[in-house]
Amino acid sequence: MKRLICLLLILSLALLVSTVSYAEDTDTDILRAADVNTDGVINILDLTLVASHFGETPAKDQSPNPDVNRDGIVNILDLTLVASHFGKTVPPPIVFVSTPLFLSVNPESTSQLDMNDTITLTFDNIPEDVKVNTGVAIVEGKTVKITGPFTQGPLALTITWTGGTQTLNYTVRPSVAFVSVDPRADTELTVNDTIIFTFDNTPDEVTVSTGVATVEGKTVKITGPFTPGPLNLTITWNDGSLTFTYTVAKPDIDAPDITSGTVSDGDKDVDPKAINSDARIEIEFSEEVSGNIALQTAAGVDIGWLGSVEGNKGILELVKGKELGNETTYVTYVIVGKVADAAGNETDIRITFTTDITYDGIPIEVSDKTFDTVVLKSDVPIVVEFYTDW
Repeated sequence: MKRLICLLLILSLALLVSTVSYAEDTDTDILRAADVNTDGVINILDLTLVASHFGETPAKDQSPNPDVNRDGIVNILDLTLVASHFGKTVPPPIVFVSTPLFLSVNPESTSQLDMNDTITLTFDNIPEDVKVNTGVAIVEGKTVKITGPFTQGPLALTITWTGGTQTLNYTVRPSVAFVSVDPRADTELTVNDTIIFTFDNTPDEVTVSTGVATVEGKTVKITGPFTPGPLNLTITWNDGSLTFTYTVAKPDIDAPDITSGTVSDGDKDVDPKAINSDARIEIEFSEEVSGNIALQTAAGVDIGWLGSVEGNKGILELVKGKELGNETTYVTYVIVGKVADAAGNETDIRITFTTDITYDGIPIEVSDKTFDTVVLKSDVPIVVEFYTDW
């Protein structure tokens, strides 16, 4: 029965619309309310929607809303209102779009950039018709990413969009390329060695896989201590990364040893004539050393020989007039000094030796303390003359 009533109402209103002329209504709010199905034109479809809800009380936010006059009930007044504007078109609603507002940028303006950095700008809404004076701009929602490469030196970056513009100032640093390394790769290092990298410009954000890196202009010094064994050293900076291989030797903790020499510690009956004839005394060590060496008496008095340390030897050279021995008594000498190897391990030198007595005649031996007996050490006949002064 309700459907039949709706059809009769619609037909009656349709006939009414076809015979009655109304003044033009310029109230767009009424027109939008009468366009119940919001298709942009007021027609039979809108009448049908109102008629199908006849007598109902729709919610205020119902869509579509058949209560055209918004009096709280769908009745003949709503049908009449639709019918009175039958055939009219409805202008679309005006949408007010605010200009996107620039919020932030990363990196901040006045920062230093790399040539291939990316600058990211953030807006409160999606910007349209974005243009930049350098680089390439990519819009991703409310952000704009500007990529290089940028030209080295001062950079004034201007970005424009519909309704706005912004200029940002940066400094673009040059790219940094590796030049050399010392010591070269695949060599042997000590635990406390220093590796020096050289670049064509000052590198930024330098990191190393081991050791401590110190940037000094165009060079980077990497210091240990390094772990003994194979070493893969990776250095990374803003523009690149390189890996170099070394071998780290075990630390030298052994002091140099005395391996040989013209004399040894504790030697006795050393022939002074032979040493004086050679005019030098040599002491040899187990490795190359540096340091000092001297020849002294047992009392610690330097006898004036020239001492030097060269390579793995300590050398004492005779100075004329400073020959060893006086040919009649045993004399004790001491070679003293200190040497160190390249690792700083030190060895103290103290070699004591005694020279033999030399004779012009036949050696004799006193066989008792009273000097009553004298033994002549000779295998040939000799003549002994005694003299007395009494």
